[in-house]
Formats: sequence, structure tokens, C-alpha cells
Amino acid sequence: MSDLANFIVERQIKAIFVESSVPPKTIEALQAAVKAKGFDVSIGGELYSDSLGDAESRADTYILTVKANIDTIVDALK
Repeated sequence: MSDLANFIVERQIKAIFVESSVPPKTIEALQAAVKAKGFDVSIGGELYSDSLGDAESRADTYILTVKANIDTIVDALK
């Protein structure tokens, strides 16, 4: 965790992302570790890696899932 936090701080990475099937607790711990090193990183949103979204998320096909991930990343890095 510390190495990853250092990596984020050194490269001034603006956002980190949570995977849709993983509890957000881990990413929140990483965010806290980065903050403890004097840098703020936002949680940019939820990405789908090994599952499709649901109809409500409009990511219920492979193509829409990839598009949803791209949109989430782009929006977080603006």
C-alpha cells in the first residue's frame, strides 16, 4: 500500500478507481495513505473489469461497459 501511495504522490496522479465487485474500503485506505503523504487523490468512480454493468447503469453489454469505463476515467481526469 505504501509503495502504491508513493507512486501516486510522485506522479501526481489525479484519480484512482474502484472495481465494481471489490468493496470500496481498500481504495479508501489507499486514498488515506496518499493523503497522509501530503497529496490529495480523488476516487474517480467505479470501473467494470470482469462483469457487465446492469441495465440501470447503461452498461449491460460489453461495448457499453467499455464505454462506461472510458467515460468514468475521462470525467475523473478532467
